[in-house]
Amino acid sequence: MFSPYHRMAHSQRLQRTISDFHENGNIPEPIFGQHKRYHYSLLHKLKSAKKHLENLQDVLENTEVSAVVGNSNDFINEVNMHIDSFFYCCGSVMDILAREVLIYYNIPLPSRVYFRTAREQINTLRPGDVILPRLQDPTWEQEFKDYRNSLTHEVLIGTNFNISVNADGGRSQTVIVYPLPDNPRADIEARTFRTNPNAFEYCKTTFTRLLTLINTIYGEINTRATANGSFPI
Repeated sequence: MFSPYHRMAHSQRLQRTISDFHENGNIPEPIFGQHKRYHYSLLHKLKSAKKHLENLQDVLENTEVSAVVGNSNDFINEVNMHIDSFFYCCGSVMDILAREVLIYYNIPLPSRVYFRTAREQINTLRPGDVILPRLQDPTWEQEFKDYRNSLTHEVLIGTNFNISVNADGGRSQTVIVYPLPDNPRADIEARTFRTNPNAFEYCKTTFTRLLTLINTIYGEINTRATANGSFPI
């Protein structure tokens, strides 16, 4: 479904399960309606994130160096547009995922829902539920949130770029690489770029991790629903 990043097989299985349950009257209409609202919105955001990632790769690989040097401000703005949009979409995906999980449990949605909200609500109402370990904050989330919150509310995070020439035999390739700052909130002059020297590779890895997280959670929900024979779980 999202080749080459992830096939999202559990997402497709969950869709089939819910469709079958709906045909057989094994899912209440309110839950089915909210499933359609959130699940397909989440998939749309994933597709948008993938598109921005591909656009970022295209800009970095196919922009002429002369164009970058001659008009670096325009180039920086274009790169940041795709970086920003990628982070916006992925952050939205995590928050929508929390809503989707809660509706399968038939837990009323609070006024504000973030990824951690699903774990907090389920832990309060059903402590020890087997899905809770799946809803733990992933190890990569804090760094992702730092970048996302900084670019959403404060600053550009793509401010430096490197141009290098890779020589292979008689051929050479010019490569433009954007690093991400170690601390996105640091003054631009004080930024260091040791942890994530390649923004595209960081985003690609983060996207794969996000898809894996979603697919794992969908797999757990589908297994539970199949065992129950109905929703809510």
